[in-house]
Amino acid sequence: MTQTDARTLILVVPHWRTIAAGTGYNIPAVVVNKNRVVDATPAAISHGIMLGIRRREAQSVCPDLEIVVDDEERNITRFNSVIAALESVTPRIEIATGGRCSFLTRGPSRYFGGDQALGQIVADRASEALSAMIDVKQIPTAIQPRIGIADSRFAASLAAVSQDTSCVQIVPPTASRDFLAPFSVRSLTDGDSPLAEADDFVDILQRLGLGTLGDVASLPREELYARFGTEGLLAHRLSRGMDGRTPVLQPVSDVAFGEREIDPPADHVETVVFFAKALADGIHRQLSIEGLVCVGVLIEVESDHGEVSSRFWRHEHRFTPTDITDRVRWQLEGWYNSETAPTGPLTLVRLIADEVVPDDGYQLEFWDKETPSDERAVRSLARIQGMLGSDSVTIVQHEGGRRLVDIEQRIPLAATTFDPDRTIVLPEFSTAPWPGRLFAPLPVVVLPRAQKLEVTDGQGRRIRVSGRGQIEGTPAHIQSKYLGLHSIVAWGGPWPLEERWWDSTRSARQARFQFLLANGTAHLCVIENGQWWLEASYE
Repeated sequence: MTQTDARTLILVVPHWRTIAAGTGYNIPAVVVNKNRVVDATPAAISHGIMLGIRRREAQSVCPDLEIVVDDEERNITRFNSVIAALESVTPRIEIATGGRCSFLTRGPSRYFGGDQALGQIVADRASEALSAMIDVKQIPTAIQPRIGIADSRFAASLAAVSQDTSCVQIVPPTASRDFLAPFSVRSLTDGDSPLAEADDFVDILQRLGLGTLGDVASLPREELYARFGTEGLLAHRLSRGMDGRTPVLQPVSDVAFGEREIDPPADHVETVVFFAKALADGIHRQLSIEGLVCVGVLIEVESDHGEVSSRFWRHEHRFTPTDITDRVRWQLEGWYNSETAPTGPLTLVRLIADEVVPDDGYQLEFWDKETPSDERAVRSLARIQGMLGSDSVTIVQHEGGRRLVDIEQRIPLAATTFDPDRTIVLPEFSTAPWPGRLFAPLPVVVLPRAQKLEVTDGQGRRIRVSGRGQIEGTPAHIQSKYLGLHSIVAWGGPWPLEERWWDSTRSARQARFQFLLANGTAHLCVIENGQWWLEASYE
């Protein structure tokens, strides 16, 4: 494949995560992932908020900040309207993530009269789709779709996000190396780079005095490969304006193509996802035998009325079966929510490993890193997700706060990185003093909604707590629909909690108790505004 054949257009919609979340660009809001800011509205950035900072730090900079949890499914399904607007330009649009897509320009550029005309058409149609989605007549400059065209995906992605005033940035043919030369070596971790997760490697390059991509490109290829292995080779190719890895052009086994008829036809997305998971497992297994990995996959789903949803998906590192399964789900969710939604049940799912590259290997670490058991655990959980839905498997995420609902929150497995059998290291803010916080051990079972109950003394009088936090009476009995009627054999408390006393609309004041019942169970109960509630149970 020549450089001309590989010439690529990349479309990037700035601040897409905040757009997909439905937040206005003119209000301060951020999207967080693993308690780090991954996107921010222009209004939030004007307050001094930077990407990568912790959520608490962002809130200290702007107390009125709106916090939104990142959701990749939401990011991609809402991007479907922009993709649909570009299908009149070319049918082969490759989706990398929400707010970012690409396609080869060789055919479209000739048809529309050159790279500049092609880039402007794509920018105009993407802007029209975006303005319709957020219901504005004029797209603000801060979220204006940006286009980059160059001889490689990496160069095109940097061109798209460059600080040039024009929304269409074109790197002339054979000029990608010169264009990339002044960029910081930190650009190697850009989202469209196969080195996106190689922060440690880039840190070493910087410590060695290699500050720009031009410095890396000037080094002998053999020296970088000998010192850093595959990462050094990739860095050298990217810095010289070439694609990270050369696709395998010779035919691969027929197993790289998987198709399954759905009988009886399915009306639910998860049924199709279940069949797609088996196909993805087979393709991944056969490619592994042949020493290959999939970086581009074509997903096609048909209905019994002949309607077809077809999408190309790209991964800069490698697709796992779970990655492919997620994209089948996202594609179907976007299809059902579009104007061209299927009118009948789904009858067929087809997966094609459209682009494969040699497997460079995946080095496992010596201690406390990924093991085969980890992979089996992730596969099992992904299978459960395929059957029951993406939100059916959750893990605990530790937060800061005083209430149980603040201290530990359950989030979908798909929204975070899951590492089985790891020692949980609490974030710094969650281990802060937090005056008024419950002592360990914390309750194991936290009710999704607190249950009303009655706590009385030996004469049947309701137990109350005074404004000074003093208990009035001795708890003897507890009764609720959830627990029934039981005698209290031991108790601890009260532990008062007063929050947001400065805000009359959000202030809260309560006292918490631990009760050990005659049946051997222990529970956390609170009294607030004279009403008792059951919040959690110990095991």
